[in-house]
Amino acid sequence: MTTTRVDRPDDLGPALREIRVADEITQSALAALAGVGRQWLNAFEMGDKSSAPLDMVMRVAAALDVTLVLAPPDRHRIDMQYGIDDEPIDLAAHLEQYNR
Repeated sequence: MTTTRVDRPDDLGPALREIRVADEITQSALAALAGVGRQWLNAFEMGDKSSAPLDMVMRVAAALDVTLVLAPPDRHRIDMQYGIDDEPIDLAAHLEQYNR
């Protein structure tokens, strides 16, 4: 069983492609095992299917014996990106500014 970390939806296909290539499975063979079209699989692996149907993604992962874990994004990375600090916010006081 393989586990891999993916942070963005369009990175999932390329991550699974790396596993497929490492396992020496052809796209055609994986498509047949997963019950998806080879052209769809090719686009998915290229990152062009970020809104791919979950059942199709799950079938591809299962055919590769990969566990997918759905989790919220890394909080620390989001905090850094948006400049969020760990200080609590007094929402009532903040909203009071707009009621004046």
